[in-house]
Amino acid sequence: MRYFWLATPLLALLMACSHEPSAPVTGTDPAPNNAAVIIPDTTKVADADTRAALTSYDSDSGVLKFSKRTPVLANLKPGDVLVSEPSNAAPSGYLRKITAVRQDGTNTVLDTTQANLTDAITKGKLKADFQLTGDDLLRTEGLPEGATLTANPTLSGGIKPQAGVGENYGFTLKFDRTFIPVKEANATGTIRVNGGVNFNVGYGVDVGIDPCFALPPVCVTSFEAKVGFAQGSNLNITGDFQGVVTDAVLIGRQYFKSKLFFVGPVPVVVVPKVELFLTAGGEIKANVKFKADESVTAQVGARWTEDDGWKDISGFGITGSLPPPTFSGSLSPRVGLQSRASFTLYNVAGPEATLESGVKLDVAYPRNPNWIVNGFLKGTLGFRVKLPIIGTLASYSTTLFDISKELGRSVNTPPVLALTNQPHSVTAGKPQNFRAFCTTTGPAFGNGEFFSAGDAEDGCPTITVTSNVDGTLSPDHAFQSPGNRTITVTARDSGGATAQLSFMMNVVNPPPPVLYVKYLGDPYQGEAYLMSAAILTPDNADLCRFTVWAVEGADTLSNTTGCDVRVTFGRTGARRVSVGTTDRQGTVASQKVTLNVLPPPANPYPKITAAGLYSSEFVRVFGKLVCTGPAIGIGDSIDVGAEGCLVRAPRYSTEVTVDNPSGEALTYDWKLIVTDTGGYLGGKNPPVPGQDYVLRQSSNPVFELGNSYNNGSQTTPCRVTLTLGVPDPSRNKNLTVWSGKCTYFTNNFILK
Repeated sequence: MRYFWLATPLLALLMACSHEPSAPVTGTDPAPNNAAVIIPDTTKVADADTRAALTSYDSDSGVLKFSKRTPVLANLKPGDVLVSEPSNAAPSGYLRKITAVRQDGTNTVLDTTQANLTDAITKGKLKADFQLTGDDLLRTEGLPEGATLTANPTLSGGIKPQAGVGENYGFTLKFDRTFIPVKEANATGTIRVNGGVNFNVGYGVDVGIDPCFALPPVCVTSFEAKVGFAQGSNLNITGDFQGVVTDAVLIGRQYFKSKLFFVGPVPVVVVPKVELFLTAGGEIKANVKFKADESVTAQVGARWTEDDGWKDISGFGITGSLPPPTFSGSLSPRVGLQSRASFTLYNVAGPEATLESGVKLDVAYPRNPNWIVNGFLKGTLGFRVKLPIIGTLASYSTTLFDISKELGRSVNTPPVLALTNQPHSVTAGKPQNFRAFCTTTGPAFGNGEFFSAGDAEDGCPTITVTSNVDGTLSPDHAFQSPGNRTITVTARDSGGATAQLSFMMNVVNPPPPVLYVKYLGDPYQGEAYLMSAAILTPDNADLCRFTVWAVEGADTLSNTTGCDVRVTFGRTGARRVSVGTTDRQGTVASQKVTLNVLPPPANPYPKITAAGLYSSEFVRVFGKLVCTGPAIGIGDSIDVGAEGCLVRAPRYSTEVTVDNPSGEALTYDWKLIVTDTGGYLGGKNPPVPGQDYVLRQSSNPVFELGNSYNNGSQTTPCRVTLTLGVPDPSRNKNLTVWSGKCTYFTNNFILK
């Protein structure tokens, strides 16, 4: 027959564990532990007189003091083992090997070291299996404010044959605990957990000791240690914060009476203790509220025998139920209860088992299902430093099981539709946005959408929009006729669930365009004079191609259509220029301007012989890129903020050529003027549509148009003007150098 040396099997044994709770046998019935017991002559059992005579016991120093010398003490000698059941001075009993016996006056003093069971027993079997009840509870410590622990009455009828599972729960704990996020410094808010837990805890230890051919000649032929749990919890979890939670809070430490068992005449004292913790973890970025009921049973343990080696005797079961949770944002909170149960032999050391059970909410958008609640169960077993059965071992702990079981998941939910704050009166001919503003967290306002949509599983459902007048509408539908119509929006997700809403839409004809004529100063007879038309429409439609100019008699135009023309007047005095445009509904806007045409000046100098707007850009010449500066045509469009050939240099600039034979001192007053077609550039309330604003200005001979203010893009009519100053102001020259359209950045104020 093969025997293991004691230290090795027990170490391996306690490294594997988990099982269903076995219901213990309470009391001190010695019958299971008395078969074929062999106790060596060196084992001495403290009798009642010896226990009563003990006045002090220091387990660290090993010194025991007795008030008198009893017959048991009188027969002790070094090498003997003294074992005792609980007494007043040693409430957990003791198992000690004698190193010296001495007298201190009338006191008998023993110097001892910790003994092992194999020192006291040559052959025998220890079998202890018990469940804790309210009658065993000595005291409870560490209960936080708001937590109460109740020991329920012990029911008649005994217990089940597994550690820790009784017919009814023996203990009830109720609590209300707020967890504060502790992992991130900038986390805000809290998670709150309230509810309760009903639980049982039981223990089992089974040791077989026999003679063997090893040294020393006593071996453990079998060993079993187990802790059984039964828990039923109800948890209510609420939170509203941003951050990560990691916290474990002690909500009760329970101390129990010692349990006494016998191997023959040798008393074995088992001292149980239970600690309860409330745990939380995970991440929340919004708010959550859910509750769950959960029941678990588990036995954490392992058994070693000489024939079969180690076998895991762990087991577990988990059930639960919950109503649908409510939440927003992204989150994965985890809340649980942890029972940490330990027992020690003679209060020296022994196995410690931990069972943590709870619930975790797993949320993801979009996903089907978008939430899942799992119950989790984790069991560990370990021992610390020394076991009085075999001597010193390294500390060890191991996770025996870590499982998760789904308790509930969401079913496919229909999409959610909601109207935004977009007005429901629109203009005929203007494209409308019939897309949905799509969210995964519920209805929200968009940017020009009439409705929002969201679906927990798909994120964005499929949208269909119909009109009772126009049929199915495209995402950018433009109504062609005025009048009321009913708009119906249908959302459908991939699971076939639908949602629908309807609203009235009033389509009206657009207001007529408004036309403004822009020019600078009085023209001279025979000189080309630049004039521009700025046209305001509700949809910012470009009507330049429908704009027509007309002049009188001897006056001529560079072109008759477009928003920008050069007029050459053939006569002086009052001359009239007419301009008109037509929108898509056929509405006409027109204006007539009467100008005072001056005769050619007697002294035309300084004379502007050339002026224009130029672009700095690369062109390919004979296969090579060359930086050049072509002129920008009247009526063209430019992006004021664009960069040119040179690094960080503006793309557009104006230049002027002046014939100044007298060498007069000249000044330059350049302005880039933009016309507000929307009525918002100046930040005025009420807005002033058609108003001119100076975007940039310069006094340099060359005017660079660069605009670096990135506060929202606008495209409106614009022009560049120049006032060329001379010492005699009457001979100043005023000129519109260029006109067209500009894209630029602004923030509702005049930029200079």
